[in-house]
Amino acid sequence: MSRRFILPLILMLLLAATAAWAVTLTVFQSTLEGSSVRVEWEVLNESGLTGFELYRKSATDASFSRVSTVAPSGQRRYQYLDANLYRGTNGTNGTSATNTGPYVYRLIVKSTGGDMSYTTVLSQTPSAVQRSWGSIKSMFR
Repeated sequence: MSRRFILPLILMLLLAATAAWAVTLTVFQSTLEGSSVRVEWEVLNESGLTGFELYRKSATDASFSRVSTVAPSGQRRYQYLDANLYRGTNGTNGTSATNTGPYVYRLIVKSTGGDMSYTTVLSQTPSAVQRSWGSIKSMFR
């Protein structure tokens, strides 16, 4: 085989090997359940997976705040129930004036092949009653 065919062949094999080790996210969604939000995600494989970091941001937040860190369990499907939606990530109670939707969740998939970031927007907006009840409940947690 000549040199001009060997180099492209090596590059194709390296790319294929890298793609085989990459973690593929197949599902990432958030749904409102009462005054909580269920965030679900699924990966196609867990080869090279080292963990997940879940972040949340409301419309009035300047940046994302981490709400959870999840270690891989081998199940491929994961979920997190955000029961503190109306409580800020620093422990303060949110109010309808300072902690409002839409809520955006960011998932960082950490792997040996490099980190990947995905976002999802909560499609439903909590009503004023749900926000008030959520704020009251979060005071007693």
